[in-house]
Amino acid sequence: MEESQQTAGEQPSYWTSVGTAGIIFGIILFALSLIVSYATINSEPTGSMFSPGQMIGILACLVGAFGGMLGTWHYAKEYDIAISLGRGALIGFLVGIVMVVIQIALGKVWEFVDPDMVQQMIDSTIANYEAMDMPEEQKQQMIDMVAEGLRDQHNISSQLLWGIPLYGILNLLTGMLGAKIFGKDEG
Repeated sequence: MEESQQTAGEQPSYWTSVGTAGIIFGIILFALSLIVSYATINSEPTGSMFSPGQMIGILACLVGAFGGMLGTWHYAKEYDIAISLGRGALIGFLVGIVMVVIQIALGKVWEFVDPDMVQQMIDSTIANYEAMDMPEEQKQQMIDMVAEGLRDQHNISSQLLWGIPLYGILNLLTGMLGAKIFGKDEG
């Protein structure tokens, strides 16, 4: 029956693959964001612009980009079909959206577990900037900007506004790559 659906131009639903990859990578991103948060909170102020926590954050973004590839791999493996670049892009983009929603939901649940985490992150970041060797006026501007940015990062609308385009586009690209790598040749 799968053969007749494929020849008629109908492809099976990709939502199981989107949901699976989105949930897995949403949980991974949430866990990595917790690691970055607590690494920042528990680190001593160094006065450095770059920290190991920021490197982990960059790694988390890179890891999060491969959700689209997992989604297309799952779809190709599940149905053993050819996947067009457009379908791979769509699967990847939708995986990015699901990832962001899962990460935000888990973050909001975590706020009940540790309601002081955001303020502790802000305090740790401010302490690091205060240890920097720069003019006091410039230091204060940076502190104000970073404190406001960290508060905004934990606002749902801000997370959606930045997360969906970022992870949507990254996963759109890896979804296309996954379609080329894992999709069965049409010929």
